[in-house]
Amino acid sequence: PVLENIVSRTIRQVENTQEPVRLVGLSATLPNYKDVATFLRVNPEKGLYFFDHSYRPVPLQQQFLGITERNAFKRFQLQNEICYDKCLIQRKASNQVLIFVHSRAECGKTAKALRDLALDRDNLSDFVRDGGATAEILKEELDTVKNQDLKEVLSYGFAIHHAGMVRSDRELVEDLFADRHIAVLVSTATLAWGVNLPAHTVIIKGTQIYDPSKGKWTELSPLDVLQMLGRAGRPQFDSEGEGIIITAHSELQFYMSLTNLQLPVESQLVAFLPDHLNAEVVLGNVQTIAEAVEWLSYSFLYVRMLRNPGTYGISEKAFKNDPVLKQRRLDLIHSSACLLEKSQLVRYDRRSGSLQATPLGRIASHFYISHESMAQYNRHIRPTMTEIELLRLFATSGEFKQIHVRQDEKMELAKLAARVPIPVKESTEEPSAKVNVLLQAYVSRLKLDGFVLAADMAFIQQSAARIMRALFEIALKRGWARLTKLTLAFSNM
Repeated sequence: PVLENIVSRTIRQVENTQEPVRLVGLSATLPNYKDVATFLRVNPEKGLYFFDHSYRPVPLQQQFLGITERNAFKRFQLQNEICYDKCLIQRKASNQVLIFVHSRAECGKTAKALRDLALDRDNLSDFVRDGGATAEILKEELDTVKNQDLKEVLSYGFAIHHAGMVRSDRELVEDLFADRHIAVLVSTATLAWGVNLPAHTVIIKGTQIYDPSKGKWTELSPLDVLQMLGRAGRPQFDSEGEGIIITAHSELQFYMSLTNLQLPVESQLVAFLPDHLNAEVVLGNVQTIAEAVEWLSYSFLYVRMLRNPGTYGISEKAFKNDPVLKQRRLDLIHSSACLLEKSQLVRYDRRSGSLQATPLGRIASHFYISHESMAQYNRHIRPTMTEIELLRLFATSGEFKQIHVRQDEKMELAKLAARVPIPVKESTEEPSAKVNVLLQAYVSRLKLDGFVLAADMAFIQQSAARIMRALFEIALKRGWARLTKLTLAFSNM
């Protein structure tokens, strides 16, 4: 929605000022590319280019494998065995394999598991020949390796690659793989985006990644999947590449539709419309309801509502009676304006339709704070707040509403709560207490054990500075010296 709003604003500005701005859109996967072209005001005869699979220099064979196992440990073992079997088939044909996993720790675990399977099944000679030049080169390079996981697997023909490794290790792995001395490389997605290192076969091992902004495990983005599969097949050496996706059985249909370009991109603007409307009001681009309705006609949301009204809750009868959807746009804008007025971010005169920004609205727009959070701060902020009360208010921000407390985190959170400098009064089973504890853990540089907990802490830390700056601005505007000093101190941490 942020990108959609920036593009809408730019196109509207170009039309109003007659000062041309060139917009170039590029995407790896976009079934409804014509809708995006309409949104960008592209002339389909001159400015629209679509490259399908026929443009690929090496044809791609795809396999989709669905796993039904629920137990996490057994699922990890099963994925490793599938990867090993696929690697062995490719090694019999002297092909290299690139395996993508979704965390740095998993790189080492997967490479070691594959090495152990090769040792158990006595297949090591398929990965690196005894007494051959490759075996000698790998043994020589071992002394220069600094990463312990890489050290343990390199001499067996396996290697790992991720952003947490030192540059010399990463460059060594890239050179050895390019020279075909490494048979199987286990990597994170950074290799797909940053380094041009193709292999005959690419395996995507699992498709779930943890998204702290949603507080749950989510499927890989279509862009990441296609970028990884794009590494399959070496143009100079292969007549075809092979891409293998190992996913949950329930997600098979989704990935088959994805790789066959069957899933249209929809607008996500409706959920965030009040905040984007507030930004336009603060900038002075929208001053009345009528202007806001016109502004919405520049959005991708409007293009998709016209193309697919049913998805956006518009009946056939309503669409027939209002083919330009003016009433629907008016309803959306009016609802958003009412929410902003309730949160005291704008002044909304229903008779004249005028919209005026308030000091709170300007702070929300400048620091990209949601209207729900601003309403929360406005209700509970006090001039004599203590550190305990300020952190409690911070923890109730709408930005963290997706963060939950999981069963396996409770013990570690309780230990952290006992170590943080500012007492947390709520139970650690409360999501707000988790936010509070993790913020203090970050400031105090406390070490975390859980991967998911660390991801949540990184997400909280990313938002902390702007939220504290927003609270500082509110206190400053109201002339509350004590709270201004306290929020400024937190902002600088």
